[in-house]
Parts: sequence; structure tokens; C-alpha cells
Amino acid sequence: MLEAPTTNAQWLTAAKDLTDNKTWEQLLSVYRAPILNHCSKSGLTPQESEEIVQEALSQLAIQIGKDGARWERTSLRAWLTDVVNRYIIDAVKNSPQAQLPPKVLALVQQWMEPTDGSQPSSEERIEAESHLWTLSLNRARSQVAPQHWQIFDAYAIQGLSSKEVAKLFNTSHFNVRLIAHRIKKVVRQAYNQLLSEEVHLPSP
Repeated sequence: MLEAPTTNAQWLTAAKDLTDNKTWEQLLSVYRAPILNHCSKSGLTPQESEEIVQEALSQLAIQIGKDGARWERTSLRAWLTDVVNRYIIDAVKNSPQAQLPPKVLALVQQWMEPTDGSQPSSEERIEAESHLWTLSLNRARSQVAPQHWQIFDAYAIQGLSSKEVAKLFNTSHFNVRLIAHRIKKVVRQAYNQLLSEEVHLPSP
């Protein structure tokens, strides 16, 4: 959920007039920073985040025109969160640098969720999981120390052994596993948060 204050209900009524610059500037001042912060946590660049701010407000203008600004005040944040999440996933989906290659995705899934002999996922589920894990990893990376992330990346994502990683970073293999375990929890929390935010993947 976007971390923003409750919207003034009168603003939504006034915002139906798209020429009311004062009201739209007020809405922008309330939601711009929370949207930028939300996008940043998912690993988007400042430019990508600014574009999503503009897209989200454009969608807000369209929705207000449809609904006649009849939102309950507490529901606007939830609606905007869903809109922003959709744009975030689109940005990740369309960014070759952010997507997980199939082999890396398989490593991440195997390490985070060890297989139990069940049937392989469908192509659609694999694609969805790729986007969700990419977002989760990006969020986790922003929350941990850079060196710890490098250790986690080498061990959990690149697939090096704990002893190999320990030698590279001049630490113990026990510490490598400890760091990886802690970051795994952060990634899992980010993944669960995405699900709790009711992220809806766009149709292919």
C-alpha cells in the first residue's frame, strides 16, 4: 500500500474539473513522493518512477471522469497502489536488464522454494513467477548492505559454493550461509508483500 495520507474528499470532487490546476497540484504533492518511493523499492530508475507518477495520475483523471469522484476516501490509496503496481510490473517486464534469464530464475526458485517432485509450472506461471521474483529481489537489494548482497548474489543466484564465496570475500563459509539465510528472509518478505498488495499481472 502506498504510504500516503488520506486524500481530502473535496479534492476528488474538484478534480473532476481537469482545468482546476490548484487541485491537481495538491493531489500531485500528496502522491508524488509515495509513488516514487514505492517504485524505488522495486528497483526502478528515477526516470521510470517519474513516468509512472504521470501515468498513474492520468489514470486517476480518467477514473474520476468515469466515477464522478464518488470514491470513499480510504479506497483511493488502494486503487492507486494497484495502478502503480501494474505499471511497475510492466516496466520490469519490458526491461531486459531487470528480467531474470530462465537459468537464473530456475536457480532462484530452486534455492527459495526447493522442488518436491511436483509437476513443472505452466508457461504462464513461470512468466508470472519471473516478474514477482525480479521485483522481490530488487526490493530486497535496496534493504541490505551492498557487500552482503554481493555475497548473496554469488552464493544463491550465481550458484557458487559457500566455500568459493567465502574465499572471494575473505570471510567464513558459515558467514556466507548466514548472510544468505537472512537475505532469503528479506526476499520472501518482499514476495509476500507483493502478494498482499494484490498485484495483478497484465495479460500477455
